[in-house]
Amino acid sequence: MLVELEEFKRSCRTLSEHRRICTGEPIFIPVAESWPSSVRSDAEFGALVSAAYKLWRESWKLDVGFLLGQRGADGPARYLDRLIYQLRTAQQHTDNDEARTRWGEWTRDACGGHPPVTDDDWAACGRELMAAVNAAIDCLCKLAGSGRRMESFRQEWRAKGEESTVGVVTRVASDLGMHLRGGQRAHHERQVERHWSRHRLRSGETAADVLAAFAECSLLSEMEALPCSYQWILDELRVLGTADAIPALRLAHAVAEISRTTGETYVKLVESTWVTLRLEVAR
Repeated sequence: MLVELEEFKRSCRTLSEHRRICTGEPIFIPVAESWPSSVRSDAEFGALVSAAYKLWRESWKLDVGFLLGQRGADGPARYLDRLIYQLRTAQQHTDNDEARTRWGEWTRDACGGHPPVTDDDWAACGRELMAAVNAAIDCLCKLAGSGRRMESFRQEWRAKGEESTVGVVTRVASDLGMHLRGGQRAHHERQVERHWSRHRLRSGETAADVLAAFAECSLLSEMEALPCSYQWILDELRVLGTADAIPALRLAHAVAEISRTTGETYVKLVESTWVTLRLEVAR
């Protein structure tokens, strides 16, 4: 795996230089001691999967998301993005049948059609995964190299790293009068990061405004249960199975939160509010 590791180091340095030119800061490069240097067993292959996952989907998450959002993002990077998620999921969740099936198919292909058993088999899996990692990083380098000549590209890449998802979730939650526990805050931070990593700033947008909008959507997605069955609401409003069903239930949640009514009183209030709004739209 020495050849693949040397290529990995060169590709990381190239991508880091592109990022430094565009944003003023280099990209994180794992130290040699923290990256598996050989694979000769199931456990060592698992360590390589974990290292690749953490680099691609954690340390480089915002950079990968930004570059994959560019026009021309091609197969190798998207292939690794999906592959490393599936392999890591199979490793961490043995009850995930889809991921385990993908693990079995991929490792058999890497071994020439049979499951990995010997040290050489696992070494082949390691080389194959490193080849996929290197191809993906090369794809990112090409995207960064062609984009860095444009000021808009450099500004957008800088914006990805300048805003803190931790800060924006805390700020928006405060504006909404919400008090988040540690686990809740971490959940919303992950949701905001997921959307932000794939978002391309449009003309007139700022990173702060977009992040705040993502935080608001995530925070407001946590709704209390309705004080009646949702079918009762949909039946009363005659929207069951129609495109109006979702907006109607969103309204029902808002009425429940504001009025704190229940039973027939609540349903009639939802109905009257719905009718009023529909009449306004019809004018």
